[in-house]
Amino acid sequence: MDKNKRLLVLGAGRGQVGLINTAKDMGVVTVVGTMPNNNPPGISLSDEVCYMDISNPDDVLSKAKGLNLNGIATCCLDTGVTSLGRSCEQLDLIGLKENAAVLCQDKLKMKTALMESGISTAKFFKVSSEEELSKSLENIMLPVIIKATDLQGSKGIYIAHTKQEAYEGYRSAMLDTKREYCIVEEFIEGWEFGAQSFVYDGEVLFVMPHGDDTFMSHTAIPVGHFVPIKCSEDILSQAEECVRGAIKALDLNNCAVNVDLIVKDGKVYIIELTGRVGANCLPELVSINFGINYYQMIVAMAIGDNPKEIWEKRDKETSAGLAKMLFSEKDTGILEKIEYTGSFDEEVLEVTFFKKPGDEIRAFNNSNDCIGQVIVRGNTYEECEMKIKQIENDIILQLS
Repeated sequence: MDKNKRLLVLGAGRGQVGLINTAKDMGVVTVVGTMPNNNPPGISLSDEVCYMDISNPDDVLSKAKGLNLNGIATCCLDTGVTSLGRSCEQLDLIGLKENAAVLCQDKLKMKTALMESGISTAKFFKVSSEEELSKSLENIMLPVIIKATDLQGSKGIYIAHTKQEAYEGYRSAMLDTKREYCIVEEFIEGWEFGAQSFVYDGEVLFVMPHGDDTFMSHTAIPVGHFVPIKCSEDILSQAEECVRGAIKALDLNNCAVNVDLIVKDGKVYIIELTGRVGANCLPELVSINFGINYYQMIVAMAIGDNPKEIWEKRDKETSAGLAKMLFSEKDTGILEKIEYTGSFDEEVLEVTFFKKPGDEIRAFNNSNDCIGQVIVRGNTYEECEMKIKQIENDIILQLS
């Protein structure tokens, strides 16, 4: 790889730290794109900072034109995906196309594309008023899910078991969204899991299903992930077929892919997918599972190198891995001290705290409420779970 290639990383939050550090280790000059008036960790880690609104494709493109870039990348958040697509397309850089990014960013357009391609996904309707919601409820049995179409993670998503809850969820979603509509879809109750994938030059290099640990707030919020998952070969086969079909339906190419799935009565459904790697330690779990540095593949592809050269060096025997977010289920006060007193070894990969003394510890409602994260690997899931429990016992947490 040529030294001094320049990479724009969209975002500078904790989800970008691994990407920034890996790019620098590879000899790549890192430029983070972020808003001013804040101090995310990526600013101090990067070589350069360019202030921009990564949610605004026009702003990102205009700034990117003057940065003499070899590539643009992001991970673990949806905010900059459309901007990445437009800039890569306009500047002739490697990355997903703008139209594919737009489909990822709008749940209505995404689900329409999935339906038209025959991909199994929940029945849904677009709703722009309470009258349209009422008509939709005549065609979908309760419970239902109301979703803002332009938000990431669990934001703007409401489960409704009654018509009254559906109307309340619709009003809340319309307050959350910037669009004039949301969607209502059938609630498929079953076992939720996820998958990570990577597509380069039209070839899907892998589909890696992973287990998801969730916490129920206004909806189920992922608080942990693990590999491998325990399920039948039939479910694994269906998942791979669904993921590959969905990637094709959205015309995703030259990007990592994050997918949410659910199983009901032995059938796999796609919930949603997007053209970037998943959050909450999923890049690290891909790395553990395959014995590679997954961030290296993302960086290499973005700057025009061949990520298959990294992929082909993977371990043939996969490993188990478990990542868990640390959080409180109730309001607990102001943090006075937090410290991990245990040891690190080849199997305890990370114990990171997001909060510092003086910060308020709030009841968990979204990822911003996380106190920290832990990542371990081992021979089995059960072994990893035991390691996590020991780590939690070795954390001192004092509050006022």
